[in-house]
Amino acid sequence: MNWLRELSRRLRMLVHRRQFEVDLEEEMRLHLELRQQEQLQSGMTADDARAAARRRFGNPTALRENSRIAWGWEWFEHLAQDVRYGLRMLRKSPGFTAVAVLTLALGIGANTAIFSLIERHPPKNTSCGEPARTRSLL
Repeated sequence: MNWLRELSRRLRMLVHRRQFEVDLEEEMRLHLELRQQEQLQSGMTADDARAAARRRFGNPTALRENSRIAWGWEWFEHLAQDVRYGLRMLRKSPGFTAVAVLTLALGIGANTAIFSLIERHPPKNTSCGEPARTRSLL
């Protein structure tokens, strides 16, 4: 049941990604403000307290990235980004796209035709001891 809960959490994050990012930004801002208040109460000036809070809090970009990794769909986001990039490049060069699609279509079609022929008409002369057994495998 734990894996089901984890899957549910990850799917929810994937669907509501923008809201999670907004919530993360707000939480990070609140943590910075709390640390700044702590520094102000210890007697620092406002500028020094802000700088000390930022130093203590760490790199916000790295924290955002670590949070995304913890949410668990980083690989899917990278895949989607790569697919979008590939489609953009294919759209940018229609000549290459046409050649690539035709090559794939011809290759897949030829492969299907050859295997269909072999399945219907298996080779008669086999150089094995039990040709009936070989035919049953095909």
